[in-house]
Amino acid sequence: MKKLVKALAIGVLSLAILSLFSWISIQVSKQDKEFGILTKPIKYLYTFPDLFVESVEEAKTLGLPPTFLKTPEGFVPINELENDLIVLTAYSDTNNSRSVALINLRNDSLLYKWTFGQPILDHERIFHPLLLPKKDLVYSYSGKDLVRVDSMSNVVWKQDGIWPHHSKEVDSNGDIWMSTYPRVYYPTGTYNINGRKVFYKDEFITKVDGETGEILFQKSMTEILRENDLSNYLLKSENPTDPIHTNDVEPALKTTEFYQKDDLFISVKQMSAIFHYRPSTNEILNVIEGPFVGQHDVDFYDDSSLVFFNNNYYTEAKVEKFNIRDSTKITTVGDLYSGIVRYDFTTQSYSFLAETAFREHRIFTKTEGLIDFYEPNTCFVEQQNDGVLWVIKDDKVIYKNVLQSFHQGYHHLPNWTRIIKHPL
Repeated sequence: MKKLVKALAIGVLSLAILSLFSWISIQVSKQDKEFGILTKPIKYLYTFPDLFVESVEEAKTLGLPPTFLKTPEGFVPINELENDLIVLTAYSDTNNSRSVALINLRNDSLLYKWTFGQPILDHERIFHPLLLPKKDLVYSYSGKDLVRVDSMSNVVWKQDGIWPHHSKEVDSNGDIWMSTYPRVYYPTGTYNINGRKVFYKDEFITKVDGETGEILFQKSMTEILRENDLSNYLLKSENPTDPIHTNDVEPALKTTEFYQKDDLFISVKQMSAIFHYRPSTNEILNVIEGPFVGQHDVDFYDDSSLVFFNNNYYTEAKVEKFNIRDSTKITTVGDLYSGIVRYDFTTQSYSFLAETAFREHRIFTKTEGLIDFYEPNTCFVEQQNDGVLWVIKDDKVIYKNVLQSFHQGYHHLPNWTRIIKHPL
């Protein structure tokens, strides 16, 4: 009899403890109450089943390099393209080598392909490959040499004095502009502030001869800022060790009322700014700042305006959570997405293009991302983080898809897809 009473007592006590734990868990999940040092352990316990499920799902992807993305269930593509749309894209191949391919998005046909050896690290990507005459290609793995190959992937030249970063653009002379890092693994910039010496990662603006691979121009971004009395822009970044992070160097191909041929428009993510720079005189002529944050990929829209991809996201994400006790005190901004910003040189004003399509389809990428107005009212968009490619015409989506891979349920991570308007 005593054993039965003891068992019942243990059962009642256990139910009481479970009930108390359930009540506390609900209060913690709703952020209604705090329980001191018990709050974090309790939160961990009640979220553990979800964490376990996520771990199982992640385990299923073991063996796949992070250059593959899981395609969302129920993903519905859109293809209303009436004309061919040729793109140059890079991806991981069946043996984890890397390939660059010309693909027609209208019918998903493969037009040409270059294949390169397996990279040292499985996360390494080929950024923004560049197509030259006779099917020659200029490419680089992330943080590796710049290489030109012929149509059969044979090396024509290799430039091992730089580490290219993000985009590669051709100027009016056929030379290649890009942002690069020095080939060292330590900080190369420094300043003193408030009695403290701060070291950071500097970057360079580099021009390479497209025919020979020779470096024709190279200038430190730190030097450019310092010599134009703009060193204080190094303090605008939320990350003191990476205050610059240049992602696009766009050369002007002609002279207009607002810029000269061979001027550069340099997109600097961490400063949320685009610098109009003239290499011939070492002048920053204008700093374009406005209603955009962490932008990438600046392009010429017409002779009097620029367009660029506005990521609209923290340059360094450090979001704190708070316990909200009175929701009536909260002012709501609403949902924020990425977008396309147009800057008008004439009025020095900004406008937002394809805003309805971006909001309706929730187009957003924290990092990277690009646009290309290959026709006046038609824009190609790469939503890089999710790997979704879009075409928007007159604010309506006429193409939405991913680059399907040979792994069922997964698609390729894009790497600055380039529109090819005149296939070779």
